[in-house]
Amino acid sequence: MIVASMIIKAFPENIDEVILKLNNIPNVTTYGVHKEENIIVLIEADSEDQLKDLARYINSEFDGILGTYPTFVSADENFDEEIKTVN
Repeated sequence: MIVASMIIKAFPENIDEVILKLNNIPNVTTYGVHKEENIIVLIEADSEDQLKDLARYINSEFDGILGTYPTFVSADENFDEEIKTVN
């Protein structure tokens, strides 16, 4: 399991709509807005690919998004072991 925090930057006039849409996505939790345009988000994903796909989806399918910016990413021990066996 990967846990990541992100800042999702959006136009201020779109913030409320974006937060509502984000709260409808499983494993996505919003934690407020900073300086009128930065939505603080926590995401739980099963893989790096799932995390990347979600960020791409938010960027391309939500109106008023300026960008998604990861601020912290962490994986549980099982994930780290899986990476070692692949390498």
